[in-house]
Amino acid sequence: MALRDGLVYGVAAAVRVIVLAGDVDSVLLGGGVAALGDRMLGPVVTELEASAAASPFLRSLRLPERVDLLPPGSPAAALGAAIVGAETNEQEAVVHG
Repeated sequence: MALRDGLVYGVAAAVRVIVLAGDVDSVLLGGGVAALGDRMLGPVVTELEASAAASPFLRSLRLPERVDLLPPGSPAAALGAAIVGAETNEQEAVVHG
């Protein structure tokens, strides 16, 4: 339970930082967090609601409404990497080993 609570706290903190730093409209959770589905999303939303209840500023950000899960099997990481790679003008040599 302590491990789950720590993970929930960390994910909720990351959502707050992403919204504050990037001024994004929504935060989509992917990977292992998304694989846990509503077992993770529900507690994260509850944590965001608790922090909003304690702070008028956080309440004004409507964080619980901004967080959602990527659909299972979403290739978001691969697409993001492809976009970043396409924007890079220089080719770098990659040395393995």
